[in-house]
Amino acid sequence: MARRPAETVPLHRALLEDLDQMLAIYDRSVQELIGVSRQEGYFDDWTPELLTWPGSSESGFSDLEALEHRVRLVDAIFQGVPKVRDKRLREAHDPFAAMMGPYHEGNRIYLQVKDQFIQRKAGTAQEFLQLYQTLYLEALAKGELFSPDAGEASLEEVKLTHVPLSHAQAVAEALSTVALSDDPRWEEQYEYDLDGKSVSGTLRVLLQEVAQRTLDLIAAGGLLSTRFNYLTNFAWFGSSVWKVIVDADLALYRLREAGQIEQADLQQDLDLLRSMLVEFFQAHQEDPTKLRPQNYWYGQAYSYLTRDMIDLTAGIVDRVNRLWGESEKKQVLPPLLAGTVQGRFLDYPHVGKREDISSTRRKLRFVRWARACWKVGRKRYRVYQSDLAPEQRWERAWQMWRVWSEKTMQIFGIQMQVRIDPMFHSIARDLDLGSGRHKVLILPTHQSMVEHLVSFSVFQSPEFLEAMGWGKPIPFVTLARSGLFRAMSFKIGSKEMSLFGGVHPDTCDRMFEAVDGYVTRESLDGQVHSIPRMLDAMETRPGIIYPTGTTASFDVQLFPLQHVLFAKLPQDIVIVPVAFRGSHSIWPKCPKGNLDINPGVIEAVVSPPMLGETTLLPKRGSLRIQAEAAAFFQAVQIATLLNPEPRG
Repeated sequence: MARRPAETVPLHRALLEDLDQMLAIYDRSVQELIGVSRQEGYFDDWTPELLTWPGSSESGFSDLEALEHRVRLVDAIFQGVPKVRDKRLREAHDPFAAMMGPYHEGNRIYLQVKDQFIQRKAGTAQEFLQLYQTLYLEALAKGELFSPDAGEASLEEVKLTHVPLSHAQAVAEALSTVALSDDPRWEEQYEYDLDGKSVSGTLRVLLQEVAQRTLDLIAAGGLLSTRFNYLTNFAWFGSSVWKVIVDADLALYRLREAGQIEQADLQQDLDLLRSMLVEFFQAHQEDPTKLRPQNYWYGQAYSYLTRDMIDLTAGIVDRVNRLWGESEKKQVLPPLLAGTVQGRFLDYPHVGKREDISSTRRKLRFVRWARACWKVGRKRYRVYQSDLAPEQRWERAWQMWRVWSEKTMQIFGIQMQVRIDPMFHSIARDLDLGSGRHKVLILPTHQSMVEHLVSFSVFQSPEFLEAMGWGKPIPFVTLARSGLFRAMSFKIGSKEMSLFGGVHPDTCDRMFEAVDGYVTRESLDGQVHSIPRMLDAMETRPGIIYPTGTTASFDVQLFPLQHVLFAKLPQDIVIVPVAFRGSHSIWPKCPKGNLDINPGVIEAVVSPPMLGETTLLPKRGSLRIQAEAAAFFQAVQIATLLNPEPRG
């Protein structure tokens, strides 16, 4: 059993040890944000002298006039972010969506020309890849980068965003490429056929076309993911929490003026939330090309931080309102945190939670589900103790999980819809995907724990098998986090047992590898050590399911992907993104420890296969160059998961 990492004190807890220092950092940080926000247009009708943040007093709050001014400053940002987000994401999304078709056609061109190249014995597959990558780097080095406007430039200055492809272009410019201009193979004629339309050209021209289509899409994807991260994950969420802080500060002042003096607990919670906001801000200033985040951005601890911020924010609003009693000065939980937002790039209306059910029904459903979990746990334990060959264990476990998944959906009233992108079949045909010759990486979104309940049904569904060209279900390797069963465990005396068959949670973890053939890791932040084992598994298994990021704290939180994965992947990988629409509202992460699973609809959208050969940047000494690939695949998930049309 792997040793668990030592516990570390979260930054926000350390900040609270010196309250005055924390408040000073908080004041500096928010003043910096106000300066940046001015460039984004939130204060267009404000005079410059009004854009000064009133500093905190030693007690954490100032006089009435200062507190009211704080509320006005934050409210301008809070009200402005959703409109700016809608506009900027739409501007980035539309070109990206328009380029997706040409990109997939480019992959088909690449595959057809590659087949001809090898059939003519012009060279090996590796030589063909090297020829393509020469043009790819050349196009990258000469490409025109996105020019940020004043607002985005100011965000870049404070490290909250970056120019898409800027790092990769710098690396490409520094590389000394192999001179192949006199290679006669460049001028040989090739042709491709796209749905009955034949086109011919030299090898150089055709590969240049593929490289340019790919880089155009990666650049557009980098812009979409960059804007999504700073506008949704940072600005929208951060301003929602920030508004609760300043409104509650003002409410607390007025409560004290009204004679309600004993509010020490509320003051402590506000200081805790302030310290969390400081940590949140610092986390978003992390360099996205770093292998390991220092203050949690991308990681599981960051997800827990935002979850705890939501829980604490909801608690503060509730406590303030109870103190006011019947007063009209009620505080409102911001729409993003309450799940009542309107606008673009939200969940699609046809998916998600469909019904509120009573507490009694919830308990009865959970009892039925516990029985199903117990049964599958006992069956898996018998396989664990058997002398079956690994391949037989994998197949039996894969079938058991499918039956359990279908039973789970029936118990909880979850309807699953599987939708295969129309372009999947033509690319799969050119790839000969059903032959099993390719290493396949399934890259699903991971908004909720509910994906663990339904994914076995999806990846063994008739729709998925037909798209992959398989006659029967074939067990994938899944990257799984150890400790998943501990949340579903209980104790009888000194004995700890999992809901899955009464087996100890640690034994359940070992069964992941011994029975299912999975690759396990301690946490999402420890994934570097599990990647080599994952790549080894690709040599003997049909593919890997790699859930991206960790579960979301609010419905439209979508984490960036860590680029170390893409730096380690083999170039001949085939990547299939999958978006689980509507999953978050079925089983929300908040509040902490939530076990309420709602009836509703989940739609699994399977995107066309994407080629590592054309899309991943050429492997070089710098792993950081693959940060662009990570941003691109996050953009694919954003564009597939969320609805670009307005809601509400």
